Amino acid sequence: MEKRLFLLPFVWVVFGLGLVYGLRFLLGPIVNIVPTISNDKPIGGSIFSVLFFSVAAVLGVLAVSLYSLGIWNVDLSRRKDKADLGALLVLVTGGLLLWYVPLAFFAVVASVVYLLAVNIE
Repeated sequence: MEKRLFLLPFVWVVFGLGLVYGLRFLLGPIVNIVPTISNDKPIGGSIFSVLFFSVAAVLGVLAVSLYSLGIWNVDLSRRKDKADLGALLVLVTGGLLLWYVPLAFFAVVASVVYLLAVNIE
């Protein structure tokens, strides 16, 4: 556990710098980098994608923090944990693909439904 605690400051620094530089890269000059159309609807067009990016970054840092404190242990020997991590990977990938492919929204919804349905106990 002591070795995991050294991971916390590193993760929070990477999170802070990654969020700042990631958003600066993605939103630099908004017209040139972010794939939006001229009469873009804010919720479906750009705000939803930026919100997903920020929430995914915060949840990633939270997951690594809980792991480093020893509160959350990843056990990949069970089939359910592998499926949950696969659904989480589909959720994050689909959310980041929302910038470019609007149909990725269905993958996001499917993975959210899976995660909600499986983890109801």
